[in-house]
Amino acid sequence: MRIALLGTVVLGTLLLSAPARGQDACLTGDSTLADQRALAALADSTEAACPCADAASGKTYQRCAKNVLSHLLVDGTLRPECEKTAKAIVRGTSCGANTVPCGIVPVGARNDTPGCKLARPKSCKNVRRARRTACTDEISCDDVVTWTAGTCFDPRDEGRYTPGVKVMSWTKDSAASPGTPRTLDTVVWYPAPQGSGPIDSSYRAVVDAPLDTSGGPYPVVLFSHGSCGYPLQSTFLTPLLASRGFVVVAPPHPGNTIFEFPTCGTPNAQVQSFIERPKDMSFVLDQILAAGQDPSSPFFGAVDGSRVAMTGHSFGGLTTFLVAAQDPRVGVAVAMAPATPANAKLTIPSLIMLGNIDSVVNLPAARQAYAASSPPKMLVEIEHAGHYAFSNGCFPSPDCNPPTTLTQPEANADVLRYVVPFLERYLADDVALVPLLGPPTGPGFIYQAEQ
Repeated sequence: MRIALLGTVVLGTLLLSAPARGQDACLTGDSTLADQRALAALADSTEAACPCADAASGKTYQRCAKNVLSHLLVDGTLRPECEKTAKAIVRGTSCGANTVPCGIVPVGARNDTPGCKLARPKSCKNVRRARRTACTDEISCDDVVTWTAGTCFDPRDEGRYTPGVKVMSWTKDSAASPGTPRTLDTVVWYPAPQGSGPIDSSYRAVVDAPLDTSGGPYPVVLFSHGSCGYPLQSTFLTPLLASRGFVVVAPPHPGNTIFEFPTCGTPNAQVQSFIERPKDMSFVLDQILAAGQDPSSPFFGAVDGSRVAMTGHSFGGLTTFLVAAQDPRVGVAVAMAPATPANAKLTIPSLIMLGNIDSVVNLPAARQAYAASSPPKMLVEIEHAGHYAFSNGCFPSPDCNPPTTLTQPEANADVLRYVVPFLERYLADDVALVPLLGPPTGPGFIYQAEQ
C-alpha cells in the first residue's frame, strides 16, 4: 500500500517553485505534472492530519479529509480545476469504514476501462462482465485504478519474499583480448524467507540470506548496467524483482564501469565494451544455470533456465538487443532508455521504455526498433522524464531538472508501473496482470502496444 509518492516537504518545495499555469483542465496540458504533485500533496497532508489507522469512523475521516482539501484549495496548493478530482479521491478512500477498495476489471464489455468502488470485502465478487477483487492492501480507489488497473497488484510494492543478495565472482576469457582473464563480480538478488534481515542499504537486500526454495525454481532476469554505470545502479528495481520471485543476475562490465571513470566513457572503452558485453551476459547466465544444477550451490534447484529475461539500461539496453539476438535461451526482453544498434529489432516479447525528453540516446532509433520488432511488444515513454529515470540517481541536466522534470522517486515509480507487470506476465506467466499492460490509467505516459 502506498499513501503518497513523496513527502510533504519535498512536494511543497516543488510546488512553490513550479511555474505559473494557465487554466488547463485538471491533469492536462502544461499543468499535468504540477497537478499530479498537488494531488500527492493532498494525500500526504491528509495522512498527516487524519491518520488512516486512527480513523474512528468513515464519517469522521471524511470530515477531516475534506477540511484538509479546503485548506489546500485556499492556499493555492490545489488548483480550483482539480477540486472535483480531489473530492472524488477523498470519497474513494476507505479509512475508518468497513469497506475496502474493490478493483474492477471489465471482461468482454464495450468499456474496458478499469474501475474501483468502495465495498464490503464479501460483496466484492465477480459479475458477468467484470472481475472484482477486494484490494485489502490499499486504501484508495484512485491508487487501485492508477497503479493496479483494477487488479490490486501494485507494481511499486515488494512481494512475499525478502530480497536476498550474494556477490558471485566468476572469471572468463576476454572476448576482445583472448587469453586475458576477465573477472565478473556479479550481484545476484534472489527470494529469501520473509522477515530475513538486516537489509543492507547498498544492495537493498539481505546479504547472504538463505534462499527461500518454496516457490522455486525461479525465473532469471539478467540486468546490464549503463556505460560508466555499475550493477547497483538500479536498486529501486532489482531487489524488488527478487522479492517477487525472480533471480536477478547483474554483472559489472569491466572497463566500462563508474570505477574506471573517466576512461570508461572513451571511444576505445565503448568499442571494447560492445564486444565484451554480450559475452559477459551469456557467461553469467551459464554460471547461474550451472549453479542451479550443482548440489553444493546455494542456488541448487532454484533456477529455471526455461524462463530467462534480458534487461538493461542505456548501453545495457543496447546489450539487451544484442543478447536477445544472439542467445536463444533469452525469451523476454526489456530495454530501458536503450542506445539502439543499427537495424535493431526484437523477435521475442519485448518492452522498450523511454524517457521522452532523453537527451542522451537516439529516441527515433528506439522507436524504429519498436516498429520493426515482432509482437507481443510494447513501447512506453515516460513524460517529463529523461535518460536517468531508470537508475537510482541522476546528474543535474535537462534530463534531470525538477520541478520541470520528474524527481527520481517519481520517475522510478513510473518505471515499475510497466516493467514489473511485464516481467510477471511474460516471464512468470501471470495472465491476471494483463490489464496492467494496457493503456495507462493515469497521466504521464505515451503508450503503444501490439499483442
